[in-house]
Amino acid sequence: MIGISLSLLSWIGISPVPYAAYLIGTTEPALKLLISILLGYPLGIIYNKYIKEYKEYRHLFFIGAGLDIALYNFGLSFYHNAIPAIVIYITTKLFGPSKENAIITFIFNMTYLLIGYAQTESEDYDITWTMPHCVLTLKLIALSFDIWDGQKMKNGESLSENSKKTALTNPPTFFELIGFVYFPACFLVGPIFSFRRYIDFVSDKFPIDKEAPMLETQALKRFIQGMIYLIAFQVGISVFSMNYMLSDEFYNTSIIYRHFYSGLWAHFALYKYISCWLLTEASCIRFGLSYNGTKKTEYGEVTRWDGCNNIKLMRFEGATKFQHYIDSFNCNTNHFAAEYIYKRLKFLGNRNLSQFFTLVFLALWHGTRSGYYMTFFNEFIIIYMEKELEGILSKSDYYHKLWASPAKYLLYGILKTYTIVFMGWSLIPFDLKVFSKWWQIYASLYFSGFILFLPWALVYKPVLLKVMKMLPPHVQ
Repeated sequence: MIGISLSLLSWIGISPVPYAAYLIGTTEPALKLLISILLGYPLGIIYNKYIKEYKEYRHLFFIGAGLDIALYNFGLSFYHNAIPAIVIYITTKLFGPSKENAIITFIFNMTYLLIGYAQTESEDYDITWTMPHCVLTLKLIALSFDIWDGQKMKNGESLSENSKKTALTNPPTFFELIGFVYFPACFLVGPIFSFRRYIDFVSDKFPIDKEAPMLETQALKRFIQGMIYLIAFQVGISVFSMNYMLSDEFYNTSIIYRHFYSGLWAHFALYKYISCWLLTEASCIRFGLSYNGTKKTEYGEVTRWDGCNNIKLMRFEGATKFQHYIDSFNCNTNHFAAEYIYKRLKFLGNRNLSQFFTLVFLALWHGTRSGYYMTFFNEFIIIYMEKELEGILSKSDYYHKLWASPAKYLLYGILKTYTIVFMGWSLIPFDLKVFSKWWQIYASLYFSGFILFLPWALVYKPVLLKVMKMLPPHVQ
């Protein structure tokens, strides 16, 4: 195993990784993470060429490869990721596919994760066992609900179409569960995927051999895109630096410059996540896990391999409102939040309340630092304003005429600038985490985000409604 070999080299002091990290200007844990992510692609090739034909060894291969990666990155702390898997296996045996099992799984996994954060979290970007554990937390919570949904389906209860696709009529065996947990292509950073997808994959329900050329082409395409975004991230952070934004020199620049600088910093900072997800998606495709049915094209019907897609590049790069970012970024986590948190809060009887508590859950899932909560609070107030503003403006014929005229290019430029600039505002707390640091930069931006978004309901909205009523009919 490559991970164990590199660990042995590190233990005896002759590993090339620390020196390589120094040369490229990163930390050793970050480079080890990148190496582990890149390993997923050749592991997919090895699996399909040598392992897949032996059905009895499939789960063992995933477990062995995943444990190898975990040991390389986290040492003996790798056991933390196995404990919740063992717990859900035991609770499912004890309580069956029930609501009680889902509640216990939810509470146990979130508690274990938060205790982990309390023990390991610092002011910096931490690469510890909690990184894969936050991904695992969502996978196991979803699994417990899918097992419960399977029982509901057996009892003849109605389920949503999405729930029907992931519901499990039979709980996983132990080896199926551990293989699902340690699946090497995306064990570290996601994307998350359902156990139904995993079991369909290992049960040969996907046309991996028949569609090998398409699979290989799509995997290589995603891999190349991932490397391009990785290079763009390295170049971007060398130009746009958070350390500079915390300096007095940054504060002495113009307010407009500070807003554009922070916005461009955020855009390139997000490339870190995008590059990782593209590379892990490439590995998922290379394994064959990402099969997503077929689609009709001008060349006939072709297979789709975007079932583990976690980023929609065109939507992200062309975003003109924050909903576009939500729709395009970290798609699988957003899908989890929608299906397993937001929709299951339907009993609250209020969409805004459901959205608010969903965002609170996501903030808590990321960690306990104030910056996470500020970022998701920003998301809440921005989306709330955007939806209401768009709802009001879309009732005006003049608004639609503008978008149908050459002025649409000017509108696009304004909205594109708005999304980039205020993505910087939104993301700064997430990156800095600590109140004193992100508040310092918010002060340097004169709290512009608060001024723009917070007064919407009480100030801007009533004024806009009055103005809309005063406009001539041909403008309305």
